[in-house]
Amino acid sequence: MTQPLYLVGPRGCGKTTVGMALATAIGCRFVDTDQWLQSQVQMTVAEIVEREGWSGFRARETAALEAVTAPSTVIATGGGDHSHGL
Repeated sequence: MTQPLYLVGPRGCGKTTVGMALATAIGCRFVDTDQWLQSQVQMTVAEIVEREGWSGFRARETAALEAVTAPSTVIATGGGDHSHGL
């Protein structure tokens, strides 16, 4: 596999668990965007939203996706909170 593979779905549906197992099974790198983002900014998703609002978090989430997208990578995207229409 050379193209990145994105796992999407609601929060808590198992993207990280399945993504780690899948990446191991096919010999690819695994990245969870929420975990990656939190490690970069040293804040939780809730803290980012509290300080920057949902639009600020979405901008950071977009930047995280761009940063981790690479060949042979399984990427678990954030589940987000769609009650805000975002």
